[in-house]
Amino acid sequence: MTGDVDLFEVFSATVARQPNRTACLEFGKATPCTYLMLLGKIEEAAASLREAGMQPGACVGLHCPSGLSYIVWAYAIWRCGGTIVPIATELAKDEKLEICTTIRLNGVITLTRDLPIFDGLLRACDAQFSGEVAYIPIDGEAPRPAGFSALRPAFIRFTSGTTASSKGVVLSHSTVFQRILAANDVLNIGPDDRVLWLLSMSYHFTVSIVAYLSFGATIILCKDHFGSTMVEAASEGGATFIYGSPQHYRAMASDASGRLFGQARLAISTATALRNDVAQAFFRRFGLPLSQAYGIIEIGLPCINLAGEEAKPGSVGRPLPAFDIRLTEILPGGPKAISVRGSGMLDAYYIPWRPQAEIMPDGWFYTGDLGEFDADGFLSIVGRAKEMISVAGMKLFPQEVEAVLETHSRVQEAYVYAEPHDRLGEIPCALVLAVPGQAHAEEAELRSYCAKHLTSYKVPEKIRYVAELPKTASGKLKRNSALPVGATGPAA
Repeated sequence: MTGDVDLFEVFSATVARQPNRTACLEFGKATPCTYLMLLGKIEEAAASLREAGMQPGACVGLHCPSGLSYIVWAYAIWRCGGTIVPIATELAKDEKLEICTTIRLNGVITLTRDLPIFDGLLRACDAQFSGEVAYIPIDGEAPRPAGFSALRPAFIRFTSGTTASSKGVVLSHSTVFQRILAANDVLNIGPDDRVLWLLSMSYHFTVSIVAYLSFGATIILCKDHFGSTMVEAASEGGATFIYGSPQHYRAMASDASGRLFGQARLAISTATALRNDVAQAFFRRFGLPLSQAYGIIEIGLPCINLAGEEAKPGSVGRPLPAFDIRLTEILPGGPKAISVRGSGMLDAYYIPWRPQAEIMPDGWFYTGDLGEFDADGFLSIVGRAKEMISVAGMKLFPQEVEAVLETHSRVQEAYVYAEPHDRLGEIPCALVLAVPGQAHAEEAELRSYCAKHLTSYKVPEKIRYVAELPKTASGKLKRNSALPVGATGPAA
């Protein structure tokens, strides 16, 4: 049973089993942090929070860079009976303030150097921790929706906002625990594992960091994300498990040091779609297949491609034992809508308040993604329903066109979007990033290249080089955003 679970107590039980095992290894620093040492840091931080006036039940914004300090303060919030509301440091100032006001936070934990970000919204702060971190009380009497406290919430995390407004996903202690148990049915993480951690903790914590510390693994923290640094950290740190994004794996694949991951048994790719060329380059360099995972904050981690990208390119794998996936036809013969049910589904949306029973009355969560199963039961994600472009009634998905553009030798990354058209309804257009150090290709060349690989209506009518692509703070392409972004004109 997981109804009365407390994630801090789960961690404490791990400490009791293995106090002297390494919990966190900050690569490049001499002294590792054992489980007992980490518990001590958490208890000290929790005491500071109580002194500053934090009360049980408080919703506390956590605005810290990823690293050991983030882990300490996250668990300290739970130790005090509070709910974590991640405020990613990657967000713009206005987005950070919007989270504070939307949730009506009781307080914020932030680096003292970042206090000016919250200036004008937060009242005077007289609680400073170690001179580097501050707890700023905001509103101790902020009301909460009916039923919120009864959930024993651990997290309120805003969605990535790629196509719609963020809603604030509420996850209870029990829900998070169910998720890590479901994922570990296939990942089998344990005390002998050493996990190279590469992602933002504000966006990836519940089925990852919490799992590693609950099951007794060691977390290897990188000082930067240069390919050579990540490879050295994995090699020297004896990583058995790597958790990163395609961007991290692409950087590692370009490392020329010759170092290998002698002990690595699994490398999980998440956050954005894994391109074939990235997976192949990584496999050629290290002999380790990448395993693409399908993760959504509302439902956890329902699929992992444990066959590896070499065996099933483009697939996110079969559903984990704790999950069922249903595909529903939208258009005859076209990709189908993905719905999921299983362990650890979200407890509620915070804004506006909608409990699980209202969100998924039949027990199924509609993801908004479209996909298809192959003959072996492996799922592939082909796009999102909201992103589908309709050209005179014929449908296409941006990802299909982006994948073709990104195989061109002078295109590093592409973003395909729809522009209104008087006669056709919509037409596909594209923004592209140049490969560093290479000249731009002509627009006509890129359109001709697309025409060799795509049906004519899928070929972008306009292709422009830009300095950067519109992305969310978590690194996903930001669909339906204002365009263009730093355009340099047609591909010329």
